[in-house]
Amino acid sequence: MALRTASIANEQGGGSADVSGEPPDGLRPAQRILSPAEAFERMTARRRGKRGCYAMFSSYLGGVVTDPEVMTVPLDDHMVHRGHGVFDTCSLVNGRLYRLGIHIDRLLASASGARLQIPWTRDELIQMVADTAAASGARNGIVRYWLTAGPGGFSFMPAECEEPCFYCVVLDPMSFGSGGFDPMRDGFREATVRETPQKPPLLAQIKSNNYLLNVLTHLEAADGGGTFGIIVDDDGFIAEACVLNICSISTDGVFVTPPFEGILHGTTMRRLLELARGPLCDEGLLRDVQQRPLRADEARAGAELIMSGGDTHVFPVVEWDSAPIGNGTVGPVAKRLHDLITSETEAGDGSPDDFIEVRYS
Repeated sequence: MALRTASIANEQGGGSADVSGEPPDGLRPAQRILSPAEAFERMTARRRGKRGCYAMFSSYLGGVVTDPEVMTVPLDDHMVHRGHGVFDTCSLVNGRLYRLGIHIDRLLASASGARLQIPWTRDELIQMVADTAAASGARNGIVRYWLTAGPGGFSFMPAECEEPCFYCVVLDPMSFGSGGFDPMRDGFREATVRETPQKPPLLAQIKSNNYLLNVLTHLEAADGGGTFGIIVDDDGFIAEACVLNICSISTDGVFVTPPFEGILHGTTMRRLLELARGPLCDEGLLRDVQQRPLRADEARAGAELIMSGGDTHVFPVVEWDSAPIGNGTVGPVAKRLHDLITSETEAGDGSPDDFIEVRYS
């Protein structure tokens, strides 16, 4: 069999970068060899006007950048080409980092599970996150951070990596839906996910940078008219959504959520469990709170179905596989939990780990 060969252009081109999409001099894009100045100019042009990312800290660079065109991660970082990295996320609300401590604890637990060698202490990681938030100037947003094996080569062996890396970015708050969609007014319509494999327990409990199965879960849900999807195992039990935990409220006021074995140890669900056992039981909205296996048919027959994550996301499900949950509207337990979480984050009352004041310059 004859091998196809491609000629290599000798001419590299010059002058200012052309970002129109039309290669100059008859050269295909892959034949163009860009100078560092041209590459930066093109990246700047592609990223100009992009919103949503206010600051990025990179331990590899040893500082914070606030220009999106230079917010980069080395291509040979093990996180990029092998998925050998872990991450977590907290909320920035009114200039305070909400529950950063519990998220850093989970980040370190994920790093241990991924066998990452981490040179920073818990307090040092918290300080780097707080400093990045301060440099961003943003008072509200999402703060996401990664621990990785670092750059150094393209094999599967982390021993080749030069140094572990820590990256942190401050982003705009995420919104879901369009056209004025309000989760607490409209609720979500969800679909069962059965074809996409559920993560094995080890990967489910480590917030790995590899979220392929999470994305496929969302795509299968979207095929059925949902967004996050509700994963149901072969025995008919609910696991979780693509990035959220799930709980059900029975018609007689029992709050039930699956045990964390085999699914993500959700920080938001842990807070909802505390609020459910406290204020909601005290107020009579609930009579009991249980963490146990939850059958899908039990949840379908319940009064409310709620997904939670991202610190502040309390997402009621009003329809599942085209059938209403309860009366098909957002229920009182979801509303009360949302109100409690919202008032808590806005007021900033709690332990130092729950609310860290960002010291802006």
